[in-house]
Amino acid sequence: MVNTAVVEAEVLEEKMPESPWHNENVRQIEDLLREATKSLTNAVVFRDLFFRFGGKQYAPDLAIVIGKTPPLESIGLVYRVPEDGDAPAAIIEVAVSPKSLGEALSEKAAFYAAMGVKDYLVVEAIPSLPLRIWYCKLSEGEEMKQVREATLESLGIKVWIDGQKLRMADRNGYEILALREALERERQRREELERRVAELEQRLKGQI
Repeated sequence: MVNTAVVEAEVLEEKMPESPWHNENVRQIEDLLREATKSLTNAVVFRDLFFRFGGKQYAPDLAIVIGKTPPLESIGLVYRVPEDGDAPAAIIEVAVSPKSLGEALSEKAAFYAAMGVKDYLVVEAIPSLPLRIWYCKLSEGEEMKQVREATLESLGIKVWIDGQKLRMADRNGYEILALREALERERQRREELERRVAELEQRLKGQI
């Protein structure tokens, strides 16, 4: 992997700080993605890494590369396609403003299509507005469309909107939960079981 100090310094100047709202939305999706890709061989989830191709570069919020990648410790701030490894199989962008949504649906979509990305998902998370998702199969030349659910075929993951949350399921239809949410659901189930046991004990005492 070849990343000079000059190139990395230029990248740092280009990278803009992100809002807490944007970071929180990306983090929630990243947690789901990392759980969803655990069973995929040679799958690596990258966040905010610059991908360079054809003289241009963008840093998608989340990119999943399946196949050839350099060792993580050798990756700098720029991942060059195809010199450093394969193009991402899927990319997810989170748009929290009309401007960022427009960029994600236009110039970024065109760049990712040229780079060879298969599945492209844009999560529209503009504050105070309903959550929406946009999706297309870039590898098949599809145009971005607003959808209620989509299947990222390269990952075998189904995504859909549940209120103001993005949900995911695997190829077999089992819902994928981030570790924190899985633990919280388990805690709620345990509390509900304890409540029912306590109610049953009270009824039995009353009968006696």
